[in-house]
Amino acid sequence: MKKISILSIIFLLLIGCSTDDAPFFFFEVTPVNVVSDVPDVFVVGQTDTIQVTYRRPSTCHAFNGFDITNDGDIREIAVITKVVEGRATCSDLENDLRTAPLVITPEAAGQLNLSFFTGNNEIGDPTFITFNVPIVE
Repeated sequence: MKKISILSIIFLLLIGCSTDDAPFFFFEVTPVNVVSDVPDVFVVGQTDTIQVTYRRPSTCHAFNGFDITNDGDIREIAVITKVVEGRATCSDLENDLRTAPLVITPEAAGQLNLSFFTGNNEIGDPTFITFNVPIVE
């Protein structure tokens, strides 16, 4: 019994001393600068691609996708970047504008209200670039 206890303690100590130096990462909402190629009308079943431009804050930021939240009939859209921490080679960027495609294929006629997150105003409220586009059959 004593040997099992000692082996268990040694095993736990070895597991706790991991040499895993893999970089840590997290996700961050990155404000949108420009939205282009928004059609005047969407057609049900037809795919359209909207171009979303954002500023990459540092060399440790990489595009990861879009966060799209349904708020009633409004689609709030934000750019999500993956940020890698622990790299000595990260540099802040001033004007590194990147463009990512947002593909939309409407499934029903109506109205599509798109709100792209552009940051927070001086009192901390979110601001958006908004498009209200009809969807036809």
